[in-house]
Amino acid sequence: MKKTIFTVFAAFLCFFQITFSQTVSTLVPGPSTFDDCLTLDADGNLYASRYVGTTITKITPAGVTSIFASGFNAPNGTAFGPDGYLYVPSNIGSGRINKISPAGVVDTFITSIQFPTTVFFENDSSMLITSYQTNRIYRADMNGNYATLYTGNGMNGPVDIEYDTDGNLLVANFNDGKIFRVDSAGTFTQIADLPGTLGFMVVANGYIYSTAFQVNKIYRTSMNGDTVTFAGTGAPGQINGPLNSATFNGPNGITASPTGDTLFISDFNTRSLRLITGVSVGVTTISSHAPDGYSIKQNYPNPFNPSTQIEFSIPKSGFVSIKVFDNLGRVVSTLINETVVNYPAAPTSLKCHQGVLMVQRK
Repeated sequence: MKKTIFTVFAAFLCFFQITFSQTVSTLVPGPSTFDDCLTLDADGNLYASRYVGTTITKITPAGVTSIFASGFNAPNGTAFGPDGYLYVPSNIGSGRINKISPAGVVDTFITSIQFPTTVFFENDSSMLITSYQTNRIYRADMNGNYATLYTGNGMNGPVDIEYDTDGNLLVANFNDGKIFRVDSAGTFTQIADLPGTLGFMVVANGYIYSTAFQVNKIYRTSMNGDTVTFAGTGAPGQINGPLNSATFNGPNGITASPTGDTLFISDFNTRSLRLITGVSVGVTTISSHAPDGYSIKQNYPNPFNPSTQIEFSIPKSGFVSIKVFDNLGRVVSTLINETVVNYPAAPTSLKCHQGVLMVQRK
């Protein structure tokens, strides 16, 4: 059996984790300054609403939080517009929708939509706005002019809108957990019925991932409507680890990394930010199901400064790819990506990024 050891060098103290499966972890422990919707920008920063409050919090990829903007009234489902501004509906009060510049300056966009819950931008830059108490969806242009698009059709506290994989709209109800597909003719077809209330949803890897607020679970729904429990035991808590033993406490906001490999979830009751890594369908991950004779060991030491070692073994020569990812699913370093014949391999250096890193072997 052939064996090699990689030495990883760090510029400062860093924790390193080898993920053996889809795993739940906590990036921002509670109580924090957010509890609701999560929206990701192009640089990997999250923007989180404080529904029981007035603020939008910015969260860096390393988990550092700061107040980005304030002055809202139950800020809810946000979205970035084509102009780069973050649009924020205030669900309680005057029915206003504000927009926040990249510098954090707040301006008024719309002032008269009743109980707006979520904003969603279509491919043509039109804005769709759900109205929770009136069970409507409005369409607005970038000048703030709007009109009713849909009303009724089984909507019961509509809280979120997404596109499915065919470009049809998906509409989710908070009150009864139902998800509808809306075709080009405006016909609503129910495709899922989650237990209890539904916080938010996101489409990634060809599936719909939804937060079940009351039952403390994350559900995965296929585009045909087949729904399974993806994560969470149902017991309230903050236990990290494998999906089938992890716990959530009022999971609410949810979004995905650009690669679809990481889900970000806000727990409403604890005001914490949870991560699920290794989500991507079809990605080969290190797990207990790896073929006999192939292995990769936990790095040692861990945490480390200035270096750590990762040892792996393969039963014969062949192509090996080992990559290091950050919490957003972005490749930090490729340790090896070639046919391996001779050992030992030369040490490979890595500049460590602050936070938790993951290793993937193929």
